[in-house]
Amino acid sequence: MPREESFSFKVLIRREPDAWVAHCLELNLVAEAETVEQVEADIIDIIIAHVRYAIENDNLTHMYHPAPESVWKDFLRCSDREETSYRGKEAILDELIPIIQANKCFYRQTSNA
Repeated sequence: MPREESFSFKVLIRREPDAWVAHCLELNLVAEAETVEQVEADIIDIIIAHVRYAIENDNLTHMYHPAPESVWKDFLRCSDREETSYRGKEAILDELIPIIQANKCFYRQTSNA
């Protein structure tokens, strides 16, 4: 039976003029969609695919690529946070089912500065 392994990531979700954008801070992965629900689902799918690729190719050393400092600053200024767990749908290498712990922040910019 496959074991479960948890990975924790911070995700900044914000409304841009034409779409919702989600940015995974530790991996510097970005998704864009018309709805907040879709962008949330898309970024989780992208994160799981990224983790899966790193594990299947024995490349965990190069899995992490931090987002730019400005994205981290926006995340730290955010007050609307929510933690959610997402369980992978299938095992990686028949032995590991990833669980993604997402510390999500819904950023609402209050000024143009």
